[in-house]
Amino acid sequence: MARPRIAAGEIGQVQVTQLANGKWRARARMRDDSGQLMQLRAEGATEAEAREELKSRAKAQTTHTKSIVTAASTIAEAAEAWLPTVRVRAENGTLSWSTYENYETTVRLTLVPVCGGVTLEALTVGRCDRIIQNLLADRGVSAARKARSVLSLICGFAVRDDAIPANPVRDVARLPTPEKKTAMLTPQQIEAIRDLMTRWRETEGMGPRPNWRALVDGMDIMLGTSARVGECIGLRRCDVDMTTAPPTILIDGTVIQNKVQGVQRKNAPKRTRQRRRIALPALAADAVRRRLALAERGPEALLFPTKTGKPMSVSNYERLLRSFIDDNRDELVRLGVEVDEYSTHIYRRTTATLVERAAGLTIASRLLGHANEMVTRNSYVITAEQVDVVTADILDTILGT
Repeated sequence: MARPRIAAGEIGQVQVTQLANGKWRARARMRDDSGQLMQLRAEGATEAEAREELKSRAKAQTTHTKSIVTAASTIAEAAEAWLPTVRVRAENGTLSWSTYENYETTVRLTLVPVCGGVTLEALTVGRCDRIIQNLLADRGVSAARKARSVLSLICGFAVRDDAIPANPVRDVARLPTPEKKTAMLTPQQIEAIRDLMTRWRETEGMGPRPNWRALVDGMDIMLGTSARVGECIGLRRCDVDMTTAPPTILIDGTVIQNKVQGVQRKNAPKRTRQRRRIALPALAADAVRRRLALAERGPEALLFPTKTGKPMSVSNYERLLRSFIDDNRDELVRLGVEVDEYSTHIYRRTTATLVERAAGLTIASRLLGHANEMVTRNSYVITAEQVDVVTADILDTILGT
């Protein structure tokens, strides 16, 4: 009977012999990916070491390797194998630690409790769709979107590991797009809010006086530059140039926080390509001057430091803003402010809308640091209800009366 043909990437029968010097030698034939037979030899102090060395040399000659996960692996097991590969990317800087932690949290709190026991071979498109739709009904669109994203990444890992032939998550039904927020502030509301912030908790007996100056200055800088809150509180003395007319600031960093690194300033905006220098309007320039007067002397001195000189965290700034909102809710409602949508993001949305209406979408998009103008249009700019009256003149000219 003919000997079975060795498949490409596999090795034939291994022969192991002990040499005169006490070492062991393993030999075998192997067919590489091109189909050519080759002879492999390896030595080791023991028979087991010789066999392992032979396997290692064979692995270097082919793309055929043993899978980490199989079709019989559960989603929980696949996730356990996938997460370390993501952590490596976070450790070498190609992925942020915050992203890794978000993935790990979604796996631990959502996917494993909901579908961790389902095997990859049983994960059909229909079953994926039912899992995601149940999450949508039970936990809302945000949880469903995160679960779908992470489950797709896990399945993509399984596809690359030859455990399943295709990623079933790609064909599930689209999830609804979160409703676009439309709240923004008017110049009159901004002035009234600034007055409220400066008078916040002036009355005795209401606890310690909050850091209202940082709250007001941060609002003015974010409104004047469209900077995100992390980019704003990450500004340093060396990022500011008050000698030009108008003064400018360089957005080239942001404050981040995660379990591994704690609170720190990252030397790049949210995305590196969003690095930009922005001319300051008067309200932002005045706020920067106030921060410079309070900052330490060194060029790396932060404009929004803690008492120890370290970066203020985004969560602390937002907590301060929420405290202000809670204490002044009735007054804010009287001013016509949509309190439930009032966060630091409303400043960026307000700036984007005001600039777009005055100067067009391209300039607004550049100010926000977006590479794609549709991101600005879809997520930030609020379309005016009133269409420009020039349309009536155009149609009168074309159609006549």
